[in-house]
Amino acid sequence: MFFEVIVCALIGIVAVLAILGLRRKKYSRFVPDNKHSVFQVLLDAIDSILFVTSGKKNALHLYIVKYFTEKSKKFRQQPLFTHWLCGVRWVIIHKGEAVKELLKEKRIIEKSDFYDFFKPYAGTGIFTKTYFIALCSDISQWKERKKLLAPCFQSSMLKGYLTVMNEHAQKLVEFLHEETGKEFTCVESPISLCTLDIVCESILGLKIGALQSEAEEYVSSLHRLLELAMTRIWKFWLWPDFTCHRTNDYKEALQHLRITHGFSRSIVKERKLKYMNEEMGDDSRRPKCLLDILLKLHIEDKVLDEEGVRQEVDTFIVGGHDTVTVAVKWALYLIGLYPEVQERIHQELDSVLGADSKGPLSVGDLNELKYLECVLKECNRLYPPVPLFARKVSEETSICGHTIPKRTTVVVTPFLVHRDEDVFPDPEKFDPERFLPENSAHIPECAYIPFAAGPRNCIGRVFGEMEVKLLVCHILRNFSLRSLDSRDKVLPVAKITLQSSEPARIKFRRRRRQ
Repeated sequence: MFFEVIVCALIGIVAVLAILGLRRKKYSRFVPDNKHSVFQVLLDAIDSILFVTSGKKNALHLYIVKYFTEKSKKFRQQPLFTHWLCGVRWVIIHKGEAVKELLKEKRIIEKSDFYDFFKPYAGTGIFTKTYFIALCSDISQWKERKKLLAPCFQSSMLKGYLTVMNEHAQKLVEFLHEETGKEFTCVESPISLCTLDIVCESILGLKIGALQSEAEEYVSSLHRLLELAMTRIWKFWLWPDFTCHRTNDYKEALQHLRITHGFSRSIVKERKLKYMNEEMGDDSRRPKCLLDILLKLHIEDKVLDEEGVRQEVDTFIVGGHDTVTVAVKWALYLIGLYPEVQERIHQELDSVLGADSKGPLSVGDLNELKYLECVLKECNRLYPPVPLFARKVSEETSICGHTIPKRTTVVVTPFLVHRDEDVFPDPEKFDPERFLPENSAHIPECAYIPFAAGPRNCIGRVFGEMEVKLLVCHILRNFSLRSLDSRDKVLPVAKITLQSSEPARIKFRRRRRQ
């Protein structure tokens, strides 16, 4: 009897693999794909398992970058190609023209089902499909709610945020002055705490003093949660909640959730108390920040409950500080590798700002730093903060002449799009002059998308870009940098944001102006 059960099980497995393999072969007629056998599903699954269980640091996430880079080179002449994960079809877009066609399709506005995998680790607020601004019951409702939050990121508000940014940038500079006597500094932690201070005070209306109080427990828990959530996508055996909830990863996630949710709940409660205690009249109840708008929706309009407000706070903390941290870290690392680029930045800073190393920066100052702008764009080209984002095709459509079946997950990969040799010759070369006006004019639309793109792109993109430029400017007008590790040692790692395989070790020294 036992033998018969085993035989039946094996026959069933073989049958499923054969069906999935034939299905894969059928769809390979529509979108470019590798040649494969009927049982390629099994080979792909074994390959994935080996990397996930290797035990090496960042093995899976390094593999993702290497695998897709190699496949992108193989299909260099095609705007997209297919990737299969345990029988599930992904269409990978790695050319700007395909990104442009995708974003024209108004039907492709819904986030991929894979974002639902984040819920057990991060709840429904962080990058998942069901949070307030990410997905409402219909598109018109989503647009209406996005419109409610948009005033927080208008130019008049952004100018007001500069005061907060300058204040915390100066505190970061003071911290880095203490680091100049050291052999090197791993910059990610202080930058992360500084950007957390900025987003909490400017967007959420509360001072938390993260850089001074060393709120590293929250930041490390948040990063670990996002890592666990991203890993779940590749661990296909964890796709069902039934198995996911019975793993050590999930138990670990619950511990981190208590820390992160406790942090965001405290922010909501503190701001809510202030909101409730303000007297009516004289426009005193007018929303002063994004969190005030959310609280108005909760208290007065009854659209959100308090937990929904907390989820939105989580969303904007992640979007407002993690992507900026990554962008600043990679920028400082690259600038520290190329002394001739750094010298040119220093010359521009001295020309625009003079000898002042402490004064606040204005929007006008930032706009005058043209070469620094080119450098930051080139940094974001090589290491885009958001390495990939996914959308779901709700009905059959066509992209660049290729038929995309209904319910297909389409993955846009800025990391690969930015390495298109037809647009960026010698793509691995660090060359800020690509973005000089006479050169950038030839970059096609959607060939440069460091912060995602389309109707679901980052609502705070301009805020983030301004913050990155301001922080880098404050740091470079005070310090000379030297990165200690070459690019073949500090490799890009594809997580929610583009992390590094090893800490970016940078030596900070006080500038000696001539």
